[in-house]
Amino acid sequence: MSKIAVVGSINTDFVVRAARFPAPGETLLGESFAVYGGGNGANQAIAAARLGATVEFFGAAGRDPQSIERVQQFVADGVGTTNIITFDGFGGIAMIQVEESSGQNAITLVPGANLLLTPDLVTTRLEAWTRPGDLLCLQLEVPLETVAATLALKERFGMTAILNAAPFDARLSELLSLVDHLIVNEIEAGQLLGGGSISRDDAAAAGARLLASGVRTTAIITLGRYGAVLVDLEGHLMIPAPTVPVVDTTGAGDAFVGAFCAALSRGMDTRDAARSAVIAGSLSVQKPGAQPSLPTSSELAASFSLSD
Repeated sequence: MSKIAVVGSINTDFVVRAARFPAPGETLLGESFAVYGGGNGANQAIAAARLGATVEFFGAAGRDPQSIERVQQFVADGVGTTNIITFDGFGGIAMIQVEESSGQNAITLVPGANLLLTPDLVTTRLEAWTRPGDLLCLQLEVPLETVAATLALKERFGMTAILNAAPFDARLSELLSLVDHLIVNEIEAGQLLGGGSISRDDAAAAGARLLASGVRTTAIITLGRYGAVLVDLEGHLMIPAPTVPVVDTTGAGDAFVGAFCAALSRGMDTRDAARSAVIAGSLSVQKPGAQPSLPTSSELAASFSLSD
């Protein structure tokens, strides 16, 4: 089994649920408030670890009580924490509004300590940890310079890079040739291709364009309740998602990425890994909160069997 190095963000999510999103300037009474662990990197690391993968996290945390809790959650879920650097001040903070009627969310992010994760802090530690054949999982909630340096390093060590290009950064196009598996949603796919959000009908063509733009092996576009489209050198595969009750979509994309990485680490081929990831995403939307909703191996196995 391959190990997974996740280089990414650690956030605390402050979640307010209300019947609908407020209009600009409007004060709206909410229905509930909760605090959860979050951050694309942290969520993906925990998602993979809960599915049985060996995961090490490379990131930055603050000294505030929330950051301390985030690291404790890593330990509880079996994610390695030796390579987390702690800084004075606050870790990342996300203010999340969830619309009860749809389960959709709106997020405002303050990166905090995540912005202090410079390239040298990651590359020196990754050099000491990694072995050929390991997986590298990246997102874009840490400085792009750090992502670029890490991708360059993986070339030397024979790692496989999985990049979740969120949030979008226009400079990313220069790095796609170092990415083995690209995972984006329909909005990020459109941004990478210089346009608006991609429709379900256009997803396969968009994935082919992303693959042609330099991505080495696989381009995957997630489509929410419609599942995902995978494009590789053999063509494209539409993977429908099961119909499930939606409580909260926060973290669904991270559940997908983490499950995809976990499946690859077990030697599963990319198409079956993507099928597994779609099921993991559908499980996550049925519970509130990003990290609390990430499925376990037994939950995924049960749902995957039902989908066959």
